[in-house]
Amino acid sequence: MTLLRRCGPLLVLALVIAAAVASLFGPEPVQRLVGSGWFLAGAGLVALASLLAAVRAILHHSWSDAIQHIGFVVALVGVVVNQKAAHSGYLFLEQAAGGRNYCLSSNLRQIEELPGTFALDSVGQQIARGFEPAPVAWVSTESKSIPVTYNRPFKASGRQLLISRVVGPGFLSEYELALGGEECVLLHNQFIEPSPGLRVWSFAYDTDARRVGLMLGRKQQWLGIGDSAAVQGRALKLLSATFAANPGVIFIVNDVRYRFIIFIGFGLALLGLLPPLFRREAP
Repeated sequence: MTLLRRCGPLLVLALVIAAAVASLFGPEPVQRLVGSGWFLAGAGLVALASLLAAVRAILHHSWSDAIQHIGFVVALVGVVVNQKAAHSGYLFLEQAAGGRNYCLSSNLRQIEELPGTFALDSVGQQIARGFEPAPVAWVSTESKSIPVTYNRPFKASGRQLLISRVVGPGFLSEYELALGGEECVLLHNQFIEPSPGLRVWSFAYDTDARRVGLMLGRKQQWLGIGDSAAVQGRALKLLSATFAANPGVIFIVNDVRYRFIIFIGFGLALLGLLPPLFRREAP
């Protein structure tokens, strides 16, 4: 128990930082960290050790230690809630093409509904002295239009939009496939698994030839509208593809509704660390 109490703060700090990185940036390999068995086991062990340490500190009237350990537990709970309940992903908006109320999930597998409709009014450049020109996108929802840059995200309804990159006309927005009699509409980079171990997804596009580059398992295949390819004895046909007619922007969508729990936990942990720093030792 003494070892857990002493190692608890370091372990929970490492777990919280790792999970926070997954929450903020969302690449699939890092996201798998939070759902891994060793992470859950470590998180449970640390939470238990911190709770026991907090109870022991309260019994000994050591309030700073109690607040510190309670803060670790709150931060860890906040990370878990943020990972499980938050919905983040990628959003493509085309200039003067209307609004969208859905985005591609961060794992590229499914469509996530957004709390509102977002539209791209225009794309330009922001020039500042001493810096390279940076893209600026004017995004609107309902009645207001706000400029979005790399360091100035758009915040609305618990979502945060960050610029990923600007794309020109001809960007593949979505496409429709027919496989074995089943039809589906997919966003670019979204993948399906028609059978175990087989992933079908778009990885590129040829604007001039109007061909979509598809990964059929480990095989690359370029298909034009109406073209077909054999996949495990079934015919896969590209029915349609929608290309952007105007410039557009790909945004990273972060769900920030539950981050306050993490900040509260860190705040409590720091509050618990302050009294010992200012405590004077007796001569």
